[in-house]
Amino acid sequence: MLDWFYNTSILITLPLFVGGFVVVSCLIVLALHPAVHRLVTDVKEWDRALAHVIGTFGVFFGILLALVAVSVYEDFSDTRQATIEEAGQVGALYRATTGLPDEYGDPMREVLDEYMHSVIEIDFPDQAAGRLPGASDEQIDEFEQLLHSVETDSLADQAEFGQALATFDDLVESRRARIDATALALPPLFWLVIWVGAAVNAVLIAFVQVKNTRLHMLVAGLLALFVGLVIFLTADMDHPYAGVISIDPGAYERVLEQIIDVTPSR
Repeated sequence: MLDWFYNTSILITLPLFVGGFVVVSCLIVLALHPAVHRLVTDVKEWDRALAHVIGTFGVFFGILLALVAVSVYEDFSDTRQATIEEAGQVGALYRATTGLPDEYGDPMREVLDEYMHSVIEIDFPDQAAGRLPGASDEQIDEFEQLLHSVETDSLADQAEFGQALATFDDLVESRRARIDATALALPPLFWLVIWVGAAVNAVLIAFVQVKNTRLHMLVAGLLALFVGLVIFLTADMDHPYAGVISIDPGAYERVLEQIIDVTPSR
């Protein structure tokens, strides 16, 4: 079900998702409208009590949706920042290796080139499918071995090596953050509370006394439209590498094109 949601065009998922909210809300109104008019004898007292209930519930449900949406967006933003930093660190590391002797720098640059292709062509598709990537592990291990094999004599080479070593440490940290974000998602209990809240919201709106059924359905449908859009947006961003709003390997492709493919060896 989740694979279908994230792999299907938004032209299909958005109308189905939001339209489903609107249709269900309107059906609830149609189902409860006769019963409410039949059972409610004191309209003023009913409206006063219902206003308190809807107001209290609306505050809690609105806060819940807002907090969840902000939390999901912050996770998405942090993940995007981690990918941008990793791509930039690869570019900086590639440039740093040009200052090392060719016997060390050439193999390192070759490994970094392979690493970028692995990340773009294998890691990101795996992450979009919800699988932890491992294709680029080999290049990271190989680059670390090459770093440990470096022997420098001059102060200039030692400075270049120190810079490369520090940049590599930063790269490993950013890479770990990118990989860890593959499994990033809201806990199922949160989604249960959101769905229950949406259902309760639709029922409470159906309890409102409105003589004109069409007008009642219009109000309920508009509210359901907004709630559905918020939940759809939250669900789409919940997995940073999948869906319409997702993180792509564009930062890595730009580094590959603008730095790695054009930087000459020393």
